[in-house]
Amino acid sequence: MKKLTSIITAITMMIAIIAVLPSCKKSKNETPPADVTQLSASIAAANALYTGSTEGTKPGNYSVGSKAALKTSIDLATAVQNSGTTDASVVANAMTNLNQAMADFQTKLIQEVSVANLLAQWKFDGNANDASANANNGTLKGGWIGASAAVATVGTTLPALVADRFGRANMAYSFADGAYIEVPYKAALNPAAISISLWVKRNGTNENNMIVSLNRWFGYKLQLQSADKVFMTAQTTAGIFDRDSEGGIVADGTWTHIAATYVDGTLKFYINGAPQTTSWVQPTGAIKALSSPVNLCIGQQYPNSIPVTTLTTTSDDYYWAPAYFIGAMDDLRIYNKALTPAEILSIYTIESTL
Repeated sequence: MKKLTSIITAITMMIAIIAVLPSCKKSKNETPPADVTQLSASIAAANALYTGSTEGTKPGNYSVGSKAALKTSIDLATAVQNSGTTDASVVANAMTNLNQAMADFQTKLIQEVSVANLLAQWKFDGNANDASANANNGTLKGGWIGASAAVATVGTTLPALVADRFGRANMAYSFADGAYIEVPYKAALNPAAISISLWVKRNGTNENNMIVSLNRWFGYKLQLQSADKVFMTAQTTAGIFDRDSEGGIVADGTWTHIAATYVDGTLKFYINGAPQTTSWVQPTGAIKALSSPVNLCIGQQYPNSIPVTTLTTTSDDYYWAPAYFIGAMDDLRIYNKALTPAEILSIYTIESTL
């Protein structure tokens, strides 16, 4: 009996223990979702960047196709944000990837070429003002015409606004009969190294189709010559050089992008973004500064304030014939360094589309 009582007691104790066990189990702890505060902020910044950007080919645009990659990264990060994941490392990786995608997207921003070296940029969008920060604004003037100094007079024709290469009215200037644009002299416009880039549409052949001149060969000048090649002259510390683009012919009546770059020992010409092969000996020396200020001329050899009657053929400084541009110009740039072939191609690419 005593043994039975002991067994019953043991069973009773076991039942009691079993009954207590569920209440003694450790309750399950639900892990809260990972903090997505920073990820949400990155997503908001990425969305603002995406919606505020435009694809295209102009400075301020992003390269065509670049927005798609950014949108994919935004969508992936948003999926993580909304997943309720408890893994903080997943959230951190999503934020890192999205921030990297934004950084990569910013590298696709098309920027102006070598802004720090840009001396002047005349877009000719309705006026002759300088679009750079340097305020090298031009004035429309009539320039010297006549077969010789004895009969030379100042013409009354001014540059006229015309349609540009895209057919937009009043977005380029035409030049004829001595018309030119005069820009006040600044020492900065007389750099030791230089790049000149613009669009031209010549009207026939003119032996001295002057594009840009800073006192002709005493400073530098860029023109088209009798064979319709791009031709540059400059006075350097080593002497005066004259070189042309050899095989590079500028077509008549057609908008053409031309450029010339010079730094001591290297002169290059470009037509429609392509370097022109030349065989002549390279000129040397840095471009010399003018001994006295002379205003820069666009479309003429020198300002109409210089009286040709004082110029004689017994010196190097003489009026030998009219030298003014006949045709149209647009988007003229001058830099104080020799741009690279890639930079010239970038300008051509940027400016060849609307």
